[in-house]
Amino acid sequence: MAERIDYTPPPNEDLEPSAQQELERLLQGLHEHGFLRFADDLVRSNTQLAQNLTDALSREGSLNAIQNLSTLLIAISSIPPGQFHKTVYAARDAFIAMEKEAHDDKKRQQTSGVSGVFRLLKDDELWQAMSPMVSGLKTFTERLDREVERPVSDRTGKSSAFE
Repeated sequence: MAERIDYTPPPNEDLEPSAQQELERLLQGLHEHGFLRFADDLVRSNTQLAQNLTDALSREGSLNAIQNLSTLLIAISSIPPGQFHKTVYAARDAFIAMEKEAHDDKKRQQTSGVSGVFRLLKDDELWQAMSPMVSGLKTFTERLDREVERPVSDRTGKSSAFE
């Protein structure tokens, strides 16, 4: 019987690129797409860019916009994606239906006058559909009537940096 040979082949260097090869590939890609030139221009104009950015962000309107955007993002982040998706597309479909209704002369004639109003008052399906909207409007007006001194503190309970 033959004796077992103890031999381990050297790893094949061609299977996976080295870190150096990956870095060269990354740099080449950044160069080909103009990112290196952009980054270089950004670094060279650093003081002027920083001054322009600081000046733009220190204006009251910019601070308001940042705070408003922050409030919007905080509000949206509290909505589960499935519910947000349903709400956005329901609103879109509602706007489409309203537009169609506004341009549909036959429907407008059917609901005009006293007889049209009477028909609408007796429409149970309409009242069932409007019930969530009325509830939402009540909540909306209640929130509008509530005074909020610092918007950030209202939702987070934390004090604002401007206090």
